[in-house]
Amino acid sequence: MHKYERIREAIAAMAAEAGPGAQIPPEKELAQRFGASTMTVRRALQILTESGLLHGVPGKGTFVARPRVTKMTRVSNSFTEALQASGRRAGSRLISATLRPPVDEAERAFFDVGEGGFVVEVRRVRLGDDVAIGFEAAVLNAAVLPQVLGHDLTGSLYELIEQRYHLEIERTGIIVSARLPTESEARVLEVARTAPCLQAVVTSRVAGGPNLERTVALYRGDMYELAL
Repeated sequence: MHKYERIREAIAAMAAEAGPGAQIPPEKELAQRFGASTMTVRRALQILTESGLLHGVPGKGTFVARPRVTKMTRVSNSFTEALQASGRRAGSRLISATLRPPVDEAERAFFDVGEGGFVVEVRRVRLGDDVAIGFEAAVLNAAVLPQVLGHDLTGSLYELIEQRYHLEIERTGIIVSARLPTESEARVLEVARTAPCLQAVVTSRVAGGPNLERTVALYRGDMYELAL
């Protein structure tokens, strides 16, 4: 067994004992502890990071990864419901909530917005146990949801719409792709620019009625997955 493999097993045992979210000592400290070079330790950490056991946060260090949240695409469950099903506490940090004109003709047509009409855009960081998991921009049909900006937008939007507006939501589409985060997205999600992320574009409508929502969400690949 190579030395980096023994170090990898030792760090894996250390991570299992420390638990999700715990910080792993820096490379120099680990190198001193195991009597190895920082290059050997770095290789062991890289393998554990690629396997999903650890994840690095630029400028902060390496941490024990939390288990991924699994969202079932066959049902119209919300991010909040997916978090709760995984035993975590869901939350949001509101970035902005605005009433604005459609950005282009495609958006105008999707929401059937007339001249002088508006849509609502809500930008939020989605949290699981206070850890950033995703960043989403939800565009909503302002005509269907009057005065929605007056409500608390840090919880589940689906729950708000169903309970406050008494509307049944019907998903009409979901497009999933993999991509790297932009610099601003990486900063919000506390990941490296090279960290793979999962993008989901979700559309929904009022059951049997007009289009309700188009949301573009970017999730950390080490903490979120979709089950098709």
